[in-house]
Amino acid sequence: MILPRRPVPALAYLSVAFVLGATVAVTLLVDTELVLLNDTLFHPTLFGIVAILTGGLGVRELVRPVAWARAATVTAMVVALLVWLRIGLVWSIFSSTEIGFVDGPGPLSVRVIEQWGMFESTATLSVRTDEGLFSREWPLECPGFDMDEGELHLVRWVGADRVEVHLPDEEPFGVDLDPATGRPVDACR
Repeated sequence: MILPRRPVPALAYLSVAFVLGATVAVTLLVDTELVLLNDTLFHPTLFGIVAILTGGLGVRELVRPVAWARAATVTAMVVALLVWLRIGLVWSIFSSTEIGFVDGPGPLSVRVIEQWGMFESTATLSVRTDEGLFSREWPLECPGFDMDEGELHLVRWVGADRVEVHLPDEEPFGVDLDPATGRPVDACR
């Protein structure tokens, strides 16, 4: 392979693409409790698009003297972008959205999250600690249930270490929490 006269920009592009691609892989494979990472820094669709673009530019710089290789690189980059955008669209359709939250004792709060399935949505719960950059969030292992934004009063704190959901025509269920950290101690019961 004939290297261009200035391989530094190509290597810089490829390095950035590698770092962003690794970030996407970590995002998809690792589940973390840190809210900063989950809500702010983990945008795999955006990082994937930038990784594909910079990787394609880096390879294009490396094969600049060969016209057919340059055209093949651009074609592969466009196809990869379209596939990744399709994946991102499906991902955004099935991603969860926050319905609301119920403040608890101290820095704790319960988030009511709407999870979309194939044909319907269900509400799930998570506990979040408000500690600035080091805020953490834990899902509560409760069965999914139907809840609207106006029904947040059905989620109640029972002391500093228990969250309960009081649905109409059903037995209340809840989760015991560690009062120091807010981490769930056991599953719903």
